[in-house]
Amino acid sequence: MEANIVFNARVKRKDSSRAVVIAVTDSSVFDLEEEEGPETDSAANENEPFKMGAAFPFMKAVQGVNEALLEMDAEETLLFDPILLSKNHSPHFRSRIECSAVHYGLEISRFCFCGPDDFAESLQSNGAKLFLSAGRDEVYQVWEKGIPAALLYPQDIPESPEPLRVLFMGDVLGLGDDAAPLLTELGFSDTQLQHITAVKGAMGEFAARVGEMRSRFRQGHSPLCAYLLLAWGPRDVCADALKTLRGWGLEADEAFCLAGAPRGPILAQIRPHVLLDLGLQGPHTLPADG
Repeated sequence: MEANIVFNARVKRKDSSRAVVIAVTDSSVFDLEEEEGPETDSAANENEPFKMGAAFPFMKAVQGVNEALLEMDAEETLLFDPILLSKNHSPHFRSRIECSAVHYGLEISRFCFCGPDDFAESLQSNGAKLFLSAGRDEVYQVWEKGIPAALLYPQDIPESPEPLRVLFMGDVLGLGDDAAPLLTELGFSDTQLQHITAVKGAMGEFAARVGEMRSRFRQGHSPLCAYLLLAWGPRDVCADALKTLRGWGLEADEAFCLAGAPRGPILAQIRPHVLLDLGLQGPHTLPADG
């Protein structure tokens, strides 16, 4: 396992007890689809950077949060620590991935090259607080392992720095332990119900770290914004979801209770970098078309 982890000497190591490790897939950070084939792993292309992928707006926003925190306190240890996960072990591919990160100035602290079977183990051994991917299947597979995971919301790469925007899909957050009959009636499976308690617990740790970061900034002038969206729950569930977030130490900048209304307009307004829908792949989760 350790032999497949490459530390980035150009990025200062962060305090493992305080840093918020976020693991992002290589296919999200870089656009690998257009370059699939033997030439991707060719030694001749090792120094040619991959094109930017869906995670670039997120990566830039995360670096903006870290820079703002360090401007206030050069000794700050509560920082985001992005790491890159890849299932490709080719030496030429590894070199090209590292070269690409350097080319774009990405502060990726380490590159983790793992196989499909030890993917979740890699996340756990690296202390990941959140896993990000542009692929839904990967997000749900990681949630099933009890690790918080989120979908990268598609958006254009901004010309100027933007705040990091994290959106919590909060219907489940507003439901108590006795909500199983209601969720069953709404169409959630027994397997999904079994994940809810574990999911909420794991999400609480991530939300607490984000809340602590946000407390460093004045509201309205923060490079880190948090939103809550309820897709189908009534207003009292929305109020309970807000209480849950506050109990974890996170105040939402804005909360939206849609009660079944289309989510597309709100998502287009917020343009979240990270969409946390609690990994519940059921009839009321975010559809593929938003």
